[in-house]
Amino acid sequence: MNAYSIIVFFMLLAYTFYMGFNGGSNAIATTVVTRAIRVKPAIYISAIIKFIVPIGMWLIARKGVSTASIAGNIGTKMIYPEYFNTITTEKIAFTFMFSGLLGAMVWALISFKTKIPISISHTLLGGVFGAAVAAFGTLKCLQWKETVALDVFGMILIAPAVSMLLSFILMRLAKRWLWRASRKVSGVLINVQKLNFVILAGAFASNNSQKSLGIVLLMSSIGLFNFNGFADMPFWIVASIGAALMLGMLQGGYSIMRTIGRKLYKVEPLHSVVAQITTSVITLTGNITGIPLGMGQSMTAAVIGTGAADRIKAVNWTTAGKITIGWTLTMPIAMAIGAVSYLIIGKLILKI
Repeated sequence: MNAYSIIVFFMLLAYTFYMGFNGGSNAIATTVVTRAIRVKPAIYISAIIKFIVPIGMWLIARKGVSTASIAGNIGTKMIYPEYFNTITTEKIAFTFMFSGLLGAMVWALISFKTKIPISISHTLLGGVFGAAVAAFGTLKCLQWKETVALDVFGMILIAPAVSMLLSFILMRLAKRWLWRASRKVSGVLINVQKLNFVILAGAFASNNSQKSLGIVLLMSSIGLFNFNGFADMPFWIVASIGAALMLGMLQGGYSIMRTIGRKLYKVEPLHSVVAQITTSVITLTGNITGIPLGMGQSMTAAVIGTGAADRIKAVNWTTAGKITIGWTLTMPIAMAIGAVSYLIIGKLILKI
């Protein structure tokens, strides 16, 4: 491990920190706004889960069980491996990864300051994809047919659409069965929220940590690290990723929680349960299939779906429209910034 590896890894940790802040806030939003759990306990519990889950995945992987299909796909199935042969020096490898992460960080910061809703996961992939296209000189370096076209670009809209439809159907069924529920059943809903909250926090932690771990595997593929696969990854790397997610979660993104739980639709306990179940199904499906889904997208779409099933006019469709536009623009903008970053750093500054 050299200075190039250290710089890139610390950049990845910084982005992982923001992913913990952004994604973690999405995971606990409906539970907090319905007061099933108070804000601080929810944040602390979620933060601990974010630290434990990647370490647990790593320990299980060491026993020979596959636990990180998303990380593996990001590391090996997004960019054709033969293009890595053109990376002949550590300086080129550094420029590629540094530019990709810089592109993601710049767009994440711009969107945060301007309050443009984005997918933090697709921002990361977009930055890396853009740097790859600039580094290798062609869009053909990306595995479009195999994974990128459907599993990344397609899922920007497909996953939220499925989440919205599923939550709409579940909410309609729930309204038929439980809308006139007694106070006793309402109490059960609160307890169900608490259980779902833990499951959802774990699913988010698994999904988000794998995106950062996938970047680490990509770093290993181009020579910035030296190990084979997730199970062979040093413990300190996995623990560092978990710690970054945990620290990000501890910052508490209250504005994100309010947007999801109040500005889109006034979420009540039944809405929360349905949105949680829907998002858990989508998230766990992504974890199993290895598709790097945007978890914040799934939760947001689930809230919109439950709201539409309840009272369609009560959904803030203006906010929903802005969020959808932000999702759509994220990937191309992050790619453009990643590509420009590579050209500036690589060609003008480092002269590679």
